[in-house]
Amino acid sequence: MALAISTLLFLFFTVSSALDMSIFNHDDNHLSHDQSSWRSDDEVMSIYKWWLQKHGKAYNRLGEKAKRFEIFKNNLRFIDEHNSQNRTYKVGLTKFADLTNQEYRAMFLGTRSDPKRRLMKSKNPSERYAYKAGDKLPESVDWRGKGAVNPIKDQGSCGIIHNSFTFVS
Repeated sequence: MALAISTLLFLFFTVSSALDMSIFNHDDNHLSHDQSSWRSDDEVMSIYKWWLQKHGKAYNRLGEKAKRFEIFKNNLRFIDEHNSQNRTYKVGLTKFADLTNQEYRAMFLGTRSDPKRRLMKSKNPSERYAYKAGDKLPESVDWRGKGAVNPIKDQGSCGIIHNSFTFVS
């Protein structure tokens, strides 16, 4: 069983990381696609079954599993398309992969505060991180090496912003 899962994961990541994997375009809802240029239904169903088992998902309502599979399939298309582009980060499947963006926002984003209050909480804001003319800044910074980034945590529905996908630098 472990060998089968390992093989499936290897195949999944190999195919997902291929640069020319996704040759279709998404609209704003990530629903426009060319069925013939993507994964087979059997392959997607195999990944979906593995994902259901990994996250302990079960659906009770009539038609719910089919509905969630379609959402999962659209999210997997988005993941494949995103990861085929030359970006500085990759996205992947999480336990939220069977939710639409609207469902996710409604369930996990919580209360939104006034944007003006978030920007200026103090009458005397710190200049500690402000760029000053003449500063020599590095091309990039790996904050992981400096201990400034914590491991990914599931904070549930406490109102802190989450995303449906895992982002990796």
